Parts: sequence; structure tokens; C-alpha cells
Amino acid sequence: MPDDPQTLSPDQRQTILDWLDSSDAGIVPTPGYQASIRIYKGPTGDFAIKEPSGWGLLRTLSLASIRREADVYRRLKGIPGIPRCYGCLDDRYLVLEYIPGDTLDALDVGLTNRETFYARLLETLRMMHDAGVAHGDLKRKRNILVGPAEQPFVIDFGIAVVADDRRGLLFDLARQVDRNAWIKHKYRGRTKDISAEDSAIYKPMRSERLMRMLRPAWQAATLRRWRKKRRTARQT
Repeated sequence: MPDDPQTLSPDQRQTILDWLDSSDAGIVPTPGYQASIRIYKGPTGDFAIKEPSGWGLLRTLSLASIRREADVYRRLKGIPGIPRCYGCLDDRYLVLEYIPGDTLDALDVGLTNRETFYARLLETLRMMHDAGVAHGDLKRKRNILVGPAEQPFVIDFGIAVVADDRRGLLFDLARQVDRNAWIKHKYRGRTKDISAEDSAIYKPMRSERLMRMLRPAWQAATLRRWRKKRRTARQT
């Protein structure tokens, strides 16, 4: 193993590249938001590997997003609740620590200790923001993993906002979006139930109020509720 726990050894790099080039690697690609994800489990370790998706311009943009995401992960190195990043292989595969578990979307209802889980998640967000990174898309529960011992992990920094030394309006907005998403997940959307302590970090935004007003019409136009019920019926 290499001295730096977040650096792959030459043998690890070659083993993973050989696996990616093999037929086995093509069996379980999981569609991601901006990339495809492959899970490697083998003698060299367990890793989640992101690769560009799409064709032509879309693939070029996806590759640029992956390279930028690698830079974001380097900035967040060592923060609890952020998967380890091992950099890019062949300048196109982003290799991340594999986190056993599932998304918050799947496991939120079954959490044994919500207070502890969300306290840990908030601490991760605070350290992340102190490092100058705002996720910007935590309203999607699939961007939060529930790992071993119900440790939260934040993933998918493809559209993260990175602050310069002066921070700035865009970073401040994205940081508040992260905080509001945390509140809404913790309280399951019942913002009227927010505790006095948590209300200090919650700040309703105009865009969110507008979306709440438009959501019923949008759901009706896209048949979203009907499609959700249909998916649920198929799963059962």
C-alpha cells in the first residue's frame, strides 16, 4: 500500500485499469447524475469509480465535471463524512472510497437515531463550508449516503460551488441551500416544527417559496405523483 492512504499504488492503478478494460467491468454500470458509476471490489480494495457518460459534447462536459469534482474532493480531504478520493486514473476515471450502505432516500425512514445522524451531517456541512465548498444539490437525498453505523456521507460534487478568498454571493447562496436542505430532510419538510436552535441556520429563500407555489401545477402537468405510485406498485 502507498504511504499516503489517499494515493493508489502503481499496482492498484494497473489492476483497476485492467478491470475497467475487461468485460466484467461492463456488467454493473450504475447511472449517475452526471456520470456513470462502477463499483470495484477486489483484492486491491473496494472503490466507487466515476466515468464520463454520454457522447460528443455531453461526454466532453461530463469529463470536465469529473476532473473538477476531483479538485473539489482534494479540497475536502480529511473531513469526516466525505469519501476518500484517490484522484483520476487515465485522466478520466475518478476513483473514490466505496461506502457500504445506501442513499438517505432509501434509509431515512429506518434511521435508528435521527438526531445523531443529522448532527453528524451538519458537522460535515460546517467543515465543508469552512473549506470553501458548498454542495448546492443536497435537496436530492441520493447525494447523501448512510454508511456503516449510520455515518452520513456527502457525495456527488459535480455542481459544487467553490469559494475564492473573498467568498462571494454565489457561494453564500449555495451554502444556504445546503443548510435549508439539511433542515428539510431532518424535519421531513415540516419547517413549522424546527427547533429554536436549528431555526438559527434556516433561511427561507425566494426561489424556494416560488417553487412551493408552482410545485402542485408542475406535478399535475408531469403526472409525477401518478408515476411515483406506479413505480411503488411495481416494486411491491
